Amino acid sequence: MPPINVRLPRPLRFAIPSGWIALLLTLLALVAGSPIALSDTEVRATVDRTTVSLEETLTLTLSADSMLFSGEPDIAALQEDFHILNRQQSSRTNIVNGDISSSRQWEYTLAPKREGQITIPAIPMGKKSTRPITVTVSAAPQRQRSGNQQVWLEADITPRRSYVQAQLEYTVKLFSSVNFLDASLDAPTIDNAVVEPIGENRYRQQIDGRYFQVIERRYAIFPQRSGELEIPALTLQARVESYRPSLLDPGRLLIKRSPPLTVKIDPPPSQFSGSLWLPAANLDIVETWSGDVDSLEAGQSITRSIHIRADGLLAAQLPALPATVLDGARLYPDQAKLSNDVNDTGVSALRTESLAIIPGKAGTYTLPEIRIPWWNTRTNSPEVAILPARELKVSGGTAAAPTPTFAQSAPNAATESNTAPLDEPAPAHSHRLFWLAIGALVLFNTALLIALLRRRPAASTAAPAQNSNDEKTHFDALTKLCKNKASAQALRAAINSWARSHPHLPNNLDALGREYEELRPFIDGMNLQLYGEGSGDIDHSALLDTLRQCRKGASGEKKPGTALPALYP
Repeated sequence: MPPINVRLPRPLRFAIPSGWIALLLTLLALVAGSPIALSDTEVRATVDRTTVSLEETLTLTLSADSMLFSGEPDIAALQEDFHILNRQQSSRTNIVNGDISSSRQWEYTLAPKREGQITIPAIPMGKKSTRPITVTVSAAPQRQRSGNQQVWLEADITPRRSYVQAQLEYTVKLFSSVNFLDASLDAPTIDNAVVEPIGENRYRQQIDGRYFQVIERRYAIFPQRSGELEIPALTLQARVESYRPSLLDPGRLLIKRSPPLTVKIDPPPSQFSGSLWLPAANLDIVETWSGDVDSLEAGQSITRSIHIRADGLLAAQLPALPATVLDGARLYPDQAKLSNDVNDTGVSALRTESLAIIPGKAGTYTLPEIRIPWWNTRTNSPEVAILPARELKVSGGTAAAPTPTFAQSAPNAATESNTAPLDEPAPAHSHRLFWLAIGALVLFNTALLIALLRRRPAASTAAPAQNSNDEKTHFDALTKLCKNKASAQALRAAINSWARSHPHLPNNLDALGREYEELRPFIDGMNLQLYGEGSGDIDHSALLDTLRQCRKGASGEKKPGTALPALYP
């Protein structure tokens, strides 16, 4: 292997007038003590994990949302229940559209001293304190390993028996006591299942008196067929440092595999009477309004938003609401909004449907009750989420009916302000001093930017190609589902995910069918399977061919000579 020659770039040299620096430092010192700067600073504490074993570590992050915060966290109370293994500090300043924000962070690597529920106490930071955090520490697991292994994989899945389309949590851990020169571990590929990554943690764990670096990856798996679900072994390919490392030594090649796993998947139980199978850890339905529903007048527009939230489901699995009929009122439904959120428990789904209502005359209007049957995977029993009926009492009005506008309402309509009002207004000279300091910061950054631009060599005008890995990943997953003849519900979810990842396609299935008429028969067939009484057979091969044509048409033909060369030819 030939030696690697590295040419270091020449350092940039530029001069900033010393008078500017003196002015900047003076103003920063004044602003640091100003009542405005100190009163607006918020402090918080977060941890990367709330459940660890006695031999694992966790990371505590303390942050202040102002770089002018000059205090230091008082972490003396931490040493009662934790060993502090490492400390890091950083700061950051952002300027977006003229708005300046800054923050400081302190990170601590903690190793628990005992088992049980341990509370990280409120950490004093200047005149404020963070909120306490509770961490669960379990006993160190008993491990059986052959020999003195330096690298190995472990895998687990919970639960070991579940229902079709219910969420499974798959965890794979990589243990290593050596440094990796290069390594690759692909995501799991499982037949007849949808796989979604839900997070990665890195920490250290003590085993037999030695510390190992642990990389933990978690995935949510949604099986699409009942029967035996086989999760194949994952393969790690890595190069690690040799026993006698040298500059020309490429390292040792290691191949490690995780254990394969099998899960029993049951069909929907006979006790479930709903028309759409919804296995979830929790499901609820709530409504929010864009205005006061108790003071409506004829001709006045108001928007009702209904939010269906579920833990352990994908947003594409949530049902559409029945059409609303309201005599004497004009109704303007908005397009449904779907989103998936990843948290400690897996995937949480949200479906929001908004409806603008304009009552035409005074009187009482009744919105019917909405019921959604679902299966509780925690209690293994059927439940029904209910949104009660609501009466709208409308008084007479003379105003003309306005054009409806859909409110961007969140699931929690009423929120309280987290900022307490100041007892006394800040003096006028403090306001002037604060804005004078902000102006000095902007001038200083402008001078620094001009000096850098004068010294910087001319940049290439060629723009990098847009990264399409995300779209390709979604289409590959959709292709696999078509080849495996997946269910209509799985196909709808996969097509929706692919369409949202494509920059030139509508972001939902219905809009996709309107733009590409050739897809409409397949969409109707899937809808018939899910919501109709017929069989709604789907030709998976023809569907895949049609999707490929839509993808090709949406991407367009590339012009010759415009493609960038490969990064590693």
